[in-house]
Amino acid sequence: MTTPHQDADTTAHLDYTRAPAPPGSQLDWASTITAPTEFVPYAYTEAEVQRITGRRHLAVASVICGLIGLILGVIGVFGLPLALVAITLALIARTTENRARTLWRSGLVSGIAGVLLAAGWVVYISQTVLPLL
Repeated sequence: MTTPHQDADTTAHLDYTRAPAPPGSQLDWASTITAPTEFVPYAYTEAEVQRITGRRHLAVASVICGLIGLILGVIGVFGLPLALVAITLALIARTTENRARTLWRSGLVSGIAGVLLAAGWVVYISQTVLPLL
């Protein structure tokens, strides 16, 4: 013959909820101590916030170099070195700065566009300008 567990009745009577706070007020600080840990928000330290948000330097440098390389690529082949730097920085930022995905992708695209413009200038110069000399 089986008997019910002695704690079976007590678990049915436990109440883990509180009455809602009146509008415009906050819960007492002591009431948050007994709250389950999944409901208590995590407070980040300054070092953690800096580590999470501050690692976008390579991606930003990639975008800047890519845009300058793209602008100089319209003028001539002068933007090729900056476009190559932008591609290199974007590829490094891809592995180290995962949260700055949009930035390093923009740097990669603008760097590739700068390289293509420089390649177009090289083809143009070799096909039209050099035969005239």
